[in-house]
Amino acid sequence: MTTDATAVALGAILDSLTLVQAQLDALSDAGQRIEATHEAILNRLDTIDAGQAAVTDLTPILETILGRSIEDREKIRTQLSTIAVAISFTHSAANGNRAPLPVDVEDDPLLERFIIAQPANLASEERALTDWQATVPAEGTAELTAILKGQYTPSATDTPETRVLRYRMAAITRAAIEGRGAAAPKPPTTTRPVDRSAAACMIRSQELAKIWRAGESTALYADPELAGAVDLFVLATRQAGPLPEGQTTPELAALHGELATLIETGNRPTLADARFPRVAQPTIAPEAERDR
Repeated sequence: MTTDATAVALGAILDSLTLVQAQLDALSDAGQRIEATHEAILNRLDTIDAGQAAVTDLTPILETILGRSIEDREKIRTQLSTIAVAISFTHSAANGNRAPLPVDVEDDPLLERFIIAQPANLASEERALTDWQATVPAEGTAELTAILKGQYTPSATDTPETRVLRYRMAAITRAAIEGRGAAAPKPPTTTRPVDRSAAACMIRSQELAKIWRAGESTALYADPELAGAVDLFVLATRQAGPLPEGQTTPELAALHGELATLIETGNRPTLADARFPRVAQPTIAPEAERDR
């Protein structure tokens, strides 16, 4: 993690601490109001006839208030835990350890500012990032601008893993655009999609399947949700051995079709869940190759 990345992470953490402090203050105020309400109720019960006191009506109200208070406290504990992990990784980064944040931490809504504004990591060895970094220089600025707008658009079918990868890739695209002296598109205000309905997910899966079926393209390497399928295909290609340029095998062609069907039906295949009959369990690490 570079100095810029550390600064952005620290800024995000400070923002998160401010947010949590505000929530703690609100929780404290709510607790005081609950205590006052509880005391008023007890005073009322002490001054009216026991037979006229609507105890059965008050009990559900008290239980609801207490339940919400407990939920708020648990939520704040979780947020503080997330911030603690982020602080520890930021400290490590400041001391030269460039390990990325765990996905569940980086994808936390508290760190949205960091994930959106993070600097480009040009030292990563992750295949999706190295391939995209190698693809970017050959594209025109206008094309990269359009691609970045797509990468900035929250996807209805994003998982925490693809969402984190989405903005890591977007950082590389943004850096390339700005490195050419051009203005990058305005970043999104959130990483979460507004519409995650079944219809939106189906449309998104169909879009991805169309890109996959088209084969080698900039769009293929620009989309984080196709990175897992590319990983699988790269591995299968390496296992198939050297092939003349432009040629493939029946097995690879069948695998390509199977992956297209999986993508279209909402699946996002990755190396972690390789279960296809034509793909053996990984015996060699996939390299940053693009022999598709």
